[in-house]
Amino acid sequence: MTVLTRPDTDLPGLTPAHPATGRVPRSWVLASVLGGLTLVATIREGGYWHTESFVIGVACFVILIAEVVLERPEPRALAVIGSLLLLDAFWMVRAITTVPGATFLPLGSSILGFAAAFAAAARLEPKARHVAGQAIAGLGALVALIGFAGLTWRWYPMAIPTQGLWRLSSTLTYSDAAGLVLGVCLLIGLASGPRPWVARLSVCLCAAGLLATQSRGAYVAFAVGCVLVPLRQYRMFFVPLAAGVALGAVAIITSPSKVDVLWLVPATFAAAAVAVAWVPRERRVLSVRVKKAVVVVVAMVAVAIAAGFASHHEIGLRTHSPSDGDRTVEWTAALHQFESSPFVGVGPDRLLQFQAVDGTYAHYAHNEYLQVAADTGIVGLALLGLVGLSLVRGLRRVDVISSCAVAALVCWFVGGAFDFDWHLPLIGLLGGAMAGLAMRRAS
Repeated sequence: MTVLTRPDTDLPGLTPAHPATGRVPRSWVLASVLGGLTLVATIREGGYWHTESFVIGVACFVILIAEVVLERPEPRALAVIGSLLLLDAFWMVRAITTVPGATFLPLGSSILGFAAAFAAAARLEPKARHVAGQAIAGLGALVALIGFAGLTWRWYPMAIPTQGLWRLSSTLTYSDAAGLVLGVCLLIGLASGPRPWVARLSVCLCAAGLLATQSRGAYVAFAVGCVLVPLRQYRMFFVPLAAGVALGAVAIITSPSKVDVLWLVPATFAAAAVAVAWVPRERRVLSVRVKKAVVVVVAMVAVAIAAGFASHHEIGLRTHSPSDGDRTVEWTAALHQFESSPFVGVGPDRLLQFQAVDGTYAHYAHNEYLQVAADTGIVGLALLGLVGLSLVRGLRRVDVISSCAVAALVCWFVGGAFDFDWHLPLIGLLGGAMAGLAMRRAS
């Protein structure tokens, strides 16, 4: 039986210390270092380019070794780390042993980032997990704010025009990756944290940013993950979510405009103000204040519905965009690569060759599962399955933070089926952190 606890009860301070010595645990120090590395990766386009991904990979490997040496992980956590290192090692072996053009980076660094973030988050004490979850949600809010600045002033590449629509991409400079990051951050943000107003602000901005990316893959991934969030959290964050949806709808409506959309600035501030000002209270009888808030929320929902009808043209452009055909061609080419070397694959990130109306090659399959199959064959898929199995054995939904973390991790895994998002080390770090926050602790 799953037991859910209130997220705002006995929450941590910002500097958790050992009760006996008063010292900050080494695990918290390492987690903080990884947090700084995650922020750097966010600013540096997700750490995608080879220089950044190399530095992140080396740093994560060193941190992972330090984590294992300083405090031996529990058996379930050790199984997850071991399976990730096996997958990463085989990825490196195939990069070394295949023809020129195969490369360990950036996915190899992303796997190391997942392992290091998992090891750091898995050993955090329950109170510290709330702090870490809120920090990650705050990172999503920052990504959304930068992206809305890009949408306001048509600032490329913080916002990118695709199919005639300006889509939020933020510092990741790729809308679909930004969508997955915001989906993950939104789901973990629903766990609340030590600063409720920060949680409400983060949820509002992440929801708005997710919509503004207009990423269909991210929408689907979020929709699957959100089923695992306790219903009580949606009631708690109903107003911030409604404000975020309204702001995101405004961004979609204005996306065809080729000039600056300056009124997005007051719209962003208004949505943020509503989210921060609203303080949910549990009362059996509705007070005048609550009744007024209900009227405001109903009005905002009505605006969002009207915005949906008003933006049917923009939504139609995205729904019927030619990228659907591109994905089909790339997936077919990846399957052909897999068939040419089904056991060990053709090597990491080999170019996909095909004949299509708009091109003859692609760098990625836009599906990480097909990518692993084509590049490392049945062996790579088996190792990826081993990672998944070790996670399933170790993760549990025992409280709000773990439930939201599992939801975010499911979103992360589903998102990999629609794009090459795992190739960004930032996303690897986020996925590992979600897995660590949901890791079952020894009783």
